[in-house]
Amino acid sequence: MKYIILVVILAIVILVAMLSLTVYRDRIKATFYIDHMEREERTSRMHIDRILDTLNIRKGDKIADVGAGSGLFSRKMAERAGSGGKVYAIDINPDLLSHIERDIAARGIGNIQTVLSVESDPKIPEPVDLVFICDTLHYVDKQPEFVKKMSAGTRASGRIAVISFFKNWPPMSKKFTAEELTSWMKAAGLILEGRHDFIQDEFLMIFRKK
Repeated sequence: MKYIILVVILAIVILVAMLSLTVYRDRIKATFYIDHMEREERTSRMHIDRILDTLNIRKGDKIADVGAGSGLFSRKMAERAGSGGKVYAIDINPDLLSHIERDIAARGIGNIQTVLSVESDPKIPEPVDLVFICDTLHYVDKQPEFVKKMSAGTRASGRIAVISFFKNWPPMSKKFTAEELTSWMKAAGLILEGRHDFIQDEFLMIFRKK
């Protein structure tokens, strides 16, 4: 009898722990990503300013930052796009979006709008001049279909910029090659404008709508 009671108690404890993890999963992930993305070690390795220079963002541009995370790139791009431009900070994690909203309010940034997306669709609210996706596409299940949805959210002659790994991939990555990415973009109506390899272990590839 004591053994049965012990098993029941253990099962209840495990169930409660699993439910707690489910409820707080987004919050736990958000805390990790905010810390990871804003670390000096990562930002210096990424060469943030050089990425922004390469993207050649113009005043008044509308930009979708897909997988915005902590909002690091959204903030930087919003500054370059100016008050006449707009950045959609897009993410599937509502806790990350809440962090971005608090952060931009504290900084007085008025040209960033958060968007809650889903894993299969970036939910870009309107056609934009630039779709930017950094360290995110390798977590997407159906990558060719996702690329097509990003393309659908891009203006005629608009661009999609992808930063992803070519070695030392993070755990759980759905790896792809630069050649595969180029073929997905071609199927979505975009051509390669340029590839840049100044980021450690990663490439930056920029595609333009035909």
